Amino acid sequence: MNVVLDWLSDPPPPDDEQEPKRIFGVVTGRVINLMDLMQLGRVQVQLPFIDDIDLSPWARIAVPMSGFGCGVAFLPQIGDEVLVAFEQGDVNVPYIIGSLWNGFAPPLPNFPVPDSPIRTSYSIRTLTGNQILMVEAPPMIEILAPLAAQSITMNNAGTAVLSATSVTITVGGANITVSPAGIQITGSTVALTAASSLSLNAPSINITAAGDCTITGAMVMINP
Repeated sequence: MNVVLDWLSDPPPPDDEQEPKRIFGVVTGRVINLMDLMQLGRVQVQLPFIDDIDLSPWARIAVPMSGFGCGVAFLPQIGDEVLVAFEQGDVNVPYIIGSLWNGFAPPLPNFPVPDSPIRTSYSIRTLTGNQILMVEAPPMIEILAPLAAQSITMNNAGTAVLSATSVTITVGGANITVSPAGIQITGSTVALTAASSLSLNAPSINITAAGDCTITGAMVMINP
């Protein structure tokens, strides 16, 4: 009888006041929306135990570094599979702690397969193929922009190769442009200085001066 009275004196709370569901661990989810109206760097993620898309929570994204107006911004895309954890197990406070490859979204298409137990290659790649590739053996860093037909390669021989349809270096009003048409150097003053010798060799050389043209040297020879 006492048990019945104790139960009657302390009835269970109604459903809407019960402890919210808690998950202590991680689950996989799918990104369904990137348009965070609060602009907090969140994405909306659909979780396997929530059927209603309208109830799918907005999740903050754990990044390697963040701060006021700065940080690492690699947000997942719609449809990406992500790994989700919950603050104190509360399913209403999710955090995305990583992204996952799967059968529908396999790894990088040209990511080299290691041939030893030691990883030798690291890569960051975007959807359009822009890529930073770092190789340990032999040491090399390559930056690729395939849609723009551009690349920069730095290898262990100390050589840096820049490949593009046209390259322009601009400093103030001075420009150096390298293109299939040739090399053009412009500036208010252009000086060519060599410690040993300077050679100009071409089938045709034109020297034009709007003012005086001065050639000096210990010995000046023309058609020797």
